[in-house]
Amino acid sequence: MSGPALSPGNSFVEAFGRAARPLFRRLLRATLPTLDGTVELAGLEGPVEVLRDRFGVPQVFAGCERDLFFGQGYVTAQDRFFQMELGRRAGHGRLAELTGESALEFDRLSRAVGLGRIAANAEKDASTEMRSILDAYSAGINAFLTTEPLPPELRLLLTHPEPWTPADTAAWSAVLSWSLSASWESDLLNGDAGEHFGDGLRAHIDPGSSPAKGSNAWAVSSERSASGSAMLAGDPHLLLGIPCLWYEVGLYCGRYRVVGASLPGTPGVVIGHNENIAWSVTAALTDVQDLYVERFEKDNPRFYEHAGKRYEAGLREEEIPVRGRREPATLKVRTTLHGPVITDAIEYSSRDLALRYVAPEPLKLVAAGLAVNRARDSEEFLDALETWTVPNQNFVYADRAGVVGKALAGPVPLRKNHEGDRPVPGWDGEHEWVGFASFEDLPRSFNPTEGYVASANEIPEAGPVPIPGNYLPGYRKSRIEALIRSTGKHTLESFRAMQSDLYCTPAHVLAGRLAKLDPTAKVPVRLLRELASWDGHLLAESRPGAVARVALELLLQQAMGDAGRVASSLPTGVNSYFANLLPVLMEQIEGLPEEYFQEALEGAVEILCESLGPDPGGWSWGALHTAKLQHPLGIVGPLRGLLNRGPYPVGGDSNTIWLGAFRSGLPEGSGQPSFGPITTGPNYRFIVDTADWDQAWSVISPGQSGHPASANYDDQIKLWQNVYYRPMIFGRDTAKLAAKHQLVLNPV
Repeated sequence: MSGPALSPGNSFVEAFGRAARPLFRRLLRATLPTLDGTVELAGLEGPVEVLRDRFGVPQVFAGCERDLFFGQGYVTAQDRFFQMELGRRAGHGRLAELTGESALEFDRLSRAVGLGRIAANAEKDASTEMRSILDAYSAGINAFLTTEPLPPELRLLLTHPEPWTPADTAAWSAVLSWSLSASWESDLLNGDAGEHFGDGLRAHIDPGSSPAKGSNAWAVSSERSASGSAMLAGDPHLLLGIPCLWYEVGLYCGRYRVVGASLPGTPGVVIGHNENIAWSVTAALTDVQDLYVERFEKDNPRFYEHAGKRYEAGLREEEIPVRGRREPATLKVRTTLHGPVITDAIEYSSRDLALRYVAPEPLKLVAAGLAVNRARDSEEFLDALETWTVPNQNFVYADRAGVVGKALAGPVPLRKNHEGDRPVPGWDGEHEWVGFASFEDLPRSFNPTEGYVASANEIPEAGPVPIPGNYLPGYRKSRIEALIRSTGKHTLESFRAMQSDLYCTPAHVLAGRLAKLDPTAKVPVRLLRELASWDGHLLAESRPGAVARVALELLLQQAMGDAGRVASSLPTGVNSYFANLLPVLMEQIEGLPEEYFQEALEGAVEILCESLGPDPGGWSWGALHTAKLQHPLGIVGPLRGLLNRGPYPVGGDSNTIWLGAFRSGLPEGSGQPSFGPITTGPNYRFIVDTADWDQAWSVISPGQSGHPASANYDDQIKLWQNVYYRPMIFGRDTAKLAAKHQLVLNPV
């Protein structure tokens, strides 16, 4: 593809861009989508009405289900088509064609795993009903492409998009399934642990693995609710950026009366509520990927050994167009009985490692999600979950009958002679998968005696089958449960307080231990007293919180050794080790040698002095720990100030309910950790009381629209920062009262 590759700029240009935002928006007004009036479109059977409130959230009303999904495709593309374009290109391994070298590594991985081929096969195998829904959704997107101005990003990149197809929906769904299921880097780091860890603090602890993202969801029964009805809260934690991964929409026709967060490029909503039930999800983090060390012949690397027999590996050759290059990049990937040799695509190890994984079934996933949208009670809800595939999720549920519950959904591999936590021999045939657990054997709990359920990516309760996974520490889950129990009758406001909670158990425990140290020239008595009196809430303005959290990171890095140095652009394995080291460190904190705490505390003071100045009066956690919302093109100097938002000081870390996870480890070539910008956080929050859907609250960061000239591009940032909400509109009457824009799509 012709055109220059994208490259970064400098801070002066970024500052100029921020100052030019009003002018930039005025210049782009002509490219804004149509939000009012009437548009005539081919492919509709009847009129579709779209009512948007002042935050730009569309409520779509149609006379038949085909027109409903046509309308959803149309309005989603109006607000998010550039995001959708990037998503489908990621699935097909064509991002570098649009954005250049920076996306090539991801494209190589996408091609090696075969996400595009999975999507193409899914389209061929789609059921008649699913094909009809996807055809309608695609037709709505394509109607936008033929009648509305293209997004300004595509104009800037001199790119005219291809028509949208059901395979594109499948490709984007496959990317999301893969990204929420990836555990192979953790396996690799586990397998290589002996090469990285030496003596020192590491000798005192023994980590496993766990990734660094997560989500919160909980529900209380009518007995614990002030209204006498069940309540539910959800805040999924995914990558922060502009636009948000989520897109709120209401859908009304036939079997569908539902509102919630959708994924642009896919029909239906993923989390939200209908007339009868509400639900949210957290990533289950089940291990559905294994690495096999293959034994290839040295003289002929096309042949490998398995169970005493000689096999020829499959070979795929891929050409990847790269913006700014005259010739495409090439990729050759061998495939064994276990799967693609992932190290042919990305050099993570000197060994030949094949990846066995539960392949995404993207359209089966969409169908299961739509069945959840239609469910009227817990029985229909569980029937829908039985067909769910990767990514595995913990579903949290509440309904108007007062039922609350949670259930794990998705495939769980049954392994022979291993737990999936590190690479295993691929040549002996003794470490294969032997099937999958049945849905009935997966954990679930409905109407528990304690009157509540909660999920925060924790290890599942023991059951009839082992469920290995990359689970997160239980600090958030324990804190959620403690806050639920501490309030007699919950309200929307008490749920809001929970979603804004910044108590950090590990930092608080460490602060108490550090406070027992003797003062030194570097650590004055005043600082030790502040640590002793700190209440553990990791507020953005907290000084003792900053000291304790920086010291905690230094302790973790001491334990990690050389493995803590981040060289990969996909450093999930490093983050996994950090997440799992933490609870082990906390369990043994009283028995660790004194010098480790002294070194960590003095190191924290040194970092704060170097970063924020020698005066402790200027130290705070939020000065180090910031949220920067970056647009995909915001890496380009002249566009940074125009498209990006922030940085904003934020509290919390990966162990607080208000999650603000940052990339752990030492950046390559750096001797110090970095605490921001945060990578993962609650980019969508919602709270519902099933007694009255009109009282539901939600917020999406930074805004509903991905169009840089839209007033809804960044209008919810302050709400999100302060954990406030807007009304979560539901139904025609409320939508009419709240409507700022009315658009009618009429058939030609």
